[in-house]
Amino acid sequence: MLSKKINIELENKVCSLKLSAKKWKSEALLLRKQIKITINQTANILPKPNINSALIISDAPLKVTKIPYHLYSATTIYIMLQLVLSAAVSLRGSSRVLDIFNSSLRQPLDHVPSWFSVRSWLLRVGYYKLMRSKTIADDWCWIIDHTIQLGKTKCLLILGIRLSQLPKGRSLQYQDLEPIDLLPVETSTGDIVWKQLEKTALRTGTPRAIVSDAGSDLESGIAKFRIHHPECASLYDIKHKTACLLKAELTRDADWQVFMQQAAKTKKQLQQTSLSHLKPPNQRSKSRYMNIEILLRWAIETLKLLANVKDFNEAERQQLHKLEWLKSYSDKLQEWDEMLQVSILTEKSVRHDGITREGYQILELKFKNELPELKYVPGLKLKNDLIDFVKIQGEVCKDNEVLLGSSEIIESVFGKQKYLERDYAKEGFTSLILGIGAFVGTLTVNSVRDALIATPVKRILKWCKDELGETLQSKKKVAYSDVRNGTKQTLT
Repeated sequence: MLSKKINIELENKVCSLKLSAKKWKSEALLLRKQIKITINQTANILPKPNINSALIISDAPLKVTKIPYHLYSATTIYIMLQLVLSAAVSLRGSSRVLDIFNSSLRQPLDHVPSWFSVRSWLLRVGYYKLMRSKTIADDWCWIIDHTIQLGKTKCLLILGIRLSQLPKGRSLQYQDLEPIDLLPVETSTGDIVWKQLEKTALRTGTPRAIVSDAGSDLESGIAKFRIHHPECASLYDIKHKTACLLKAELTRDADWQVFMQQAAKTKKQLQQTSLSHLKPPNQRSKSRYMNIEILLRWAIETLKLLANVKDFNEAERQQLHKLEWLKSYSDKLQEWDEMLQVSILTEKSVRHDGITREGYQILELKFKNELPELKYVPGLKLKNDLIDFVKIQGEVCKDNEVLLGSSEIIESVFGKQKYLERDYAKEGFTSLILGIGAFVGTLTVNSVRDALIATPVKRILKWCKDELGETLQSKKKVAYSDVRNGTKQTLT
């Protein structure tokens, strides 16, 4: 009797559960239908996604242009290199930036490249662009200069551009140039430079012109090269020429010497005061006369501020006496600024128009139109000297020929390279010097692909060993290794 009662209760529970399951199933189906209707209604309200957008398509552009035997595509590598070369992101930062984007784009990449991989790609691309075959032609113009860092090694960098490809009406940019050669040496003489130029000429043909800053070893080496290649012209960088003329004039000016000393003194006096925002700029110990514009601009603009004392608050007025000395230089500042404007106009003219037979006439016309009323003797003298210089430079030109007259772009290249190296630039040359080849000239996804296919890592290691030898960092590491490992006995 008890068993029968239990069976009835169990049957009732099973029946109840079946009814409950049927009820929940019907409710779930109803909710699913309502959700589907809501999604369709929302899709009609929201804008339709752009199927071509790189933010929506997970496999574009990061997974295209494959490279054999490489985990990452040429497109991904190109993006990483551009972060470093064009966006001023550090090597380590480039990996972190892509990691952020990778997360935001819902993981289009399975893995984000490490910073060391980016460094390796940078060196391989730079090496490839430096060492690849160059067009043999007779209209190459070389820009050459040495870069130095800590240690004995210096590097001769040779950049090139075909005269047929010179830009018109603007200054040179990195993408206009072709990295021709990078030659590290421990000593540089005229004979060494000559041999380096002869070696490089085998790759491009004899250049039509070489532009330099006329350093003693460069000038001697170019002169010896021209003995064997008289068709090659030697041109002096216009920026260095204007700096030399300014230096010759200003070093004879006692007022200028006192002015610089007073500016340096005022900088120290103001840097911890309420007028610290008006302190003079730093004066460079090297290439000072190539950068006097910054100091003159400060003096002229600050003098104008001093004319309106009411614009300063009480605390600032108490410090104004430290700038009063500027008022005694009112006339001299106009004289120096006139010389500066003459230099700037000449430099701009040569940068944009190059060196031609008629270049000095064009420069005379620009002076007439833009600086018609020069009233100080130093400015007039500088104007005449620069017109004569441009005329002499133009005498090496053929009819209707335009040659390059400025090597400022190579100074910019050295500056960017040191920024790329960051703190390593203070410790002598490393393999990152090859980075010059990566950012000079054009960089495309296809060129990245070609570079990585053609340039194995072992080739980079061999170049660094043969050309740079043991770096200062590695020597330092070896020298201190025993001490830091505790194997050297301490002094007692």
